[in-house]
Amino acid sequence: MTLLEVSDLSLGVVGREELLLRDVCLTLEPGEVMGVVGESGSGKTMACLAILGLLPPSVEIRSGTVTLDGRPVLDGSSGRVRRHPGDLTMVFQNPRGALNPTMRVGKQIRRVLVEARGMPRAEAGKEAVALLRRVGIPGADRVARAYAHQLSGGMCQRVVIAMALGYRPRVLIADEPTTGLDVTVQAQIFELIRELVAETGCGVLFITHDLGAVAEMCDRVSVLYGGQLMETGTTVEIFEEAQHPYTRFLLDSLIPQSGQQEALAEDAGVDFSLSGCRFAHRCAHAFEPCSTFPSLFVAEGKHKYSCFLGQEDDVVVAQRSQPA
Repeated sequence: MTLLEVSDLSLGVVGREELLLRDVCLTLEPGEVMGVVGESGSGKTMACLAILGLLPPSVEIRSGTVTLDGRPVLDGSSGRVRRHPGDLTMVFQNPRGALNPTMRVGKQIRRVLVEARGMPRAEAGKEAVALLRRVGIPGADRVARAYAHQLSGGMCQRVVIAMALGYRPRVLIADEPTTGLDVTVQAQIFELIRELVAETGCGVLFITHDLGAVAEMCDRVSVLYGGQLMETGTTVEIFEEAQHPYTRFLLDSLIPQSGQQEALAEDAGVDFSLSGCRFAHRCAHAFEPCSTFPSLFVAEGKHKYSCFLGQEDDVVVAQRSQPA
């Protein structure tokens, strides 16, 4: 059974018609790491906040379903997410900002264990220190008595991961978990996430714009742009057989090619009122059908892409060959 399934998720700003996210679909299997990729503003974090029920008051769920182990967690009529403490948890991009600055970090982990798992306070205190040791923090007893501002960014990230371990989540959402950390600490954080998956069988949504991290960490990848799902497939399919022009652009941007930047020089941001593909205004291959919203086409197996490219007959292909 699929662990997490998000179907046709659409979000909008209260009082406005435009959609910030439009019909986004994601699936996650037990023990799988799914990379959620896209440039800043693509909707990666917003989609995950909707899954968790942590959207800001100005953003509302317009449609969609979310199920965990086949159990609905999103109330479509009210837009409310109903979940248990151990269902889903998130490692935020700014770990120091996610910690309470007025509370010692050990106490914060202890509170998770008391409230989420019903541990007695004394036992939870010992377990909090054990969790800090488990995530590779030296001098865990001393660190447990420290405040967030007394720790480095990498140390704070480990503390937040220790809190996530305390929940024993079915799904872990890691939002840019290594931003601002040096390469050595990044590798250690990646290893911690792998160990969590191996030990608990949880699924991970790994939000990032770093394609190198995706290649190293992820089993499958979903690519977002402008709140629209562009392509989804295994990591090998995305890196070696990318079908959507935006996915190919992301991959080409690792090693810029002549003409690639020229094709995108006129970018004026995303127009959320567009009825068609939200990448069409930047795409060198845009043609008339792109004015309508493309469904997810199946390339092979679970490899899908939201583009008319490759779906037309030879005559239309010839028409499309001239850049818009």
